[in-house]
Amino acid sequence: MTRLTGKTAVVTGAANGPAARIAARLAAEGAAVIINDVADSDGASRLAAGIVRRGGRAVAVEGDVSKAQDVKRIFRATIEIFGRPDIVVNNAGIVRVDPQQAEADANRTFAVNVFGTFLMCQEAARQFAGKGGIIINMSAMANAAPQAGAPDAETQSTIRSAIDMLTLGLAREFAERGIRVVSIDPAGFDAENLCSPNLPEKTARRIPALRSLRRGRLPGAGTQAASDDIAFIRNELVASAGWRGW
Repeated sequence: MTRLTGKTAVVTGAANGPAARIAARLAAEGAAVIINDVADSDGASRLAAGIVRRGGRAVAVEGDVSKAQDVKRIFRATIEIFGRPDIVVNNAGIVRVDPQQAEADANRTFAVNVFGTFLMCQEAARQFAGKGGIIINMSAMANAAPQAGAPDAETQSTIRSAIDMLTLGLAREFAERGIRVVSIDPAGFDAENLCSPNLPEKTARRIPALRSLRRGRLPGAGTQAASDDIAFIRNELVASAGWRGW
């Protein structure tokens, strides 16, 4: 029995790169996984086929998260194939952001990275059907956080901040429905081992906010967040160095 047996997960932008590893890890932990991508449907199909060959359950579903009708279709396919979703990982995003880009390109970037995350969160809350669930947002769309002075630092910082604030707002709004919303920053790290036996008691006494935890490495942060291992963590921004350890 693995931590996510019986769960259904949706991972956006998951055809390749880190998101593909997220999807593979969730499947290895027992979850049935919907692998979404719009730019690389062939890659998503190959990943799903590979998971199935290893004994897991996965299906590729194409869709543009910046379009409401596509988001609804992604969830409709999820329900038809695997049933009600339990986990939604919002990873889809345009990585390279040029502050000098044309207006249309800039609009597209924000539509995918920010509005797409909003639409997925909104529809996930509907489809959890009052039975709770977990939404994991990626607060940084690249493998490394924007560095001071980098050409795209200001734009990436804006996107990242928008996703983090969205996470905090929705987490508080959805809490009464049993929905946890967390934002994982895969680039920075300021993390404590969340399996510490005393941590639930410590966090229960604190106002939900950004956790400022002891500096350290947290392998498998995403899988832990998707499971019930750290169900006491909610309304959080969790900084993690465990990006490659999903």
